[in-house]
Amino acid sequence: MTRSKTLIIFFSRTGRTRRLAQRLAQLLGADVEEIECPRYRLGLFGWWRYLRAGFNSVQGNVPRIKDLQKNPADYDRILLGTPIWTSYPSLPIRAFLKDTPKLSANVAAFLTYGGQSEPDKAFNMMADMLGQPIKHRLAIKTEDGKLPDMDAKAARFANILESAA
Repeated sequence: MTRSKTLIIFFSRTGRTRRLAQRLAQLLGADVEEIECPRYRLGLFGWWRYLRAGFNSVQGNVPRIKDLQKNPADYDRILLGTPIWTSYPSLPIRAFLKDTPKLSANVAAFLTYGGQSEPDKAFNMMADMLGQPIKHRLAIKTEDGKLPDMDAKAARFANILESAA
């Protein structure tokens, strides 16, 4: 069986989603592309950017993001990763989905969230924006800023993706 050529496209503000993306990349032998959005980066005014992110998320104000270095059309499988912001996928992921032509038919998604919002609403919005269902989904709830059992959950998810390929 040949391994699918996989690209993981994600946004991470605090590093939790990045950590999960990197672990999945190891398990799947995938390439990784992090969406860059200076508007929401951490830093001296990180608390202000956090508040602005929540407000903008509810309003649906999609920011500008930097162009990707890799072309998603060159891959058999795409994994999209994002934190949940106010019940929705992060704005940088929404900006990517809004401005990206249709992705390959094989799209999976993973989310990190703090527990305030259930992941189905975010997954459904991503599927609507993609114009296709997301068959394989992983959501990991953070606890005190940590991703409990992340490695085990990522390994199970990677196994499901590989057996579906």
